[in-house]
Amino acid sequence: MEWKSKIEDECCADELEEMITDYVKAGFWPDEKISIECGQYIKDFYREECANLTEGDLLAIIGALRKEFQNTGSQENFLKLDAAFHSLREHGVVALHYAGYTQSDGFEDCNEVAAWIEKKGEKVVGCCFYTEQDLGHILHGDSSLLYLSFGNYFEKPTAEEVGQMVAGALQAAGLCVQWDGTAETKIAIENFKWDKYYTDSE
Repeated sequence: MEWKSKIEDECCADELEEMITDYVKAGFWPDEKISIECGQYIKDFYREECANLTEGDLLAIIGALRKEFQNTGSQENFLKLDAAFHSLREHGVVALHYAGYTQSDGFEDCNEVAAWIEKKGEKVVGCCFYTEQDLGHILHGDSSLLYLSFGNYFEKPTAEEVGQMVAGALQAAGLCVQWDGTAETKIAIENFKWDKYYTDSE
């Protein structure tokens, strides 16, 4: 790609392309937020490249990759997942899309939301989420399983019972679930084709 000639470090160019492509395929963030994330990444790991890429350059790169890699269509699969998450929230489960990069990040995000909900006087019993890493396995073609983490906040319901709630909501939304029923094992959605894309209304 022509823009890569602006970057002296080939590894930086390749990593930047992969990052932006993943963010575009994930479909959660506008160009401006992707640009901020990429700018911070370059500053943290390839500081010598900061002078080579302006914010305008990054936005142009993101726009080009969005044209090439953004999903299109009805978002049927994502909307099923979103419907399941909406149902779980109505039953006191904090359900977050694309929560942090690692599992520990995801639990931290859920805990923050749970604290906010409880301050409003509403009941929270547990949480579930998938991370950037979990979705990355789908986006890179490494797996056809989307893994969801989950947990409980009190003795009752137990973690296993929260897991049953999550699995039940996913199945009710028309998704196929793989799970052994234990608190230690993530819940997986089988044969999941990611079809979300970002819209300006988000």
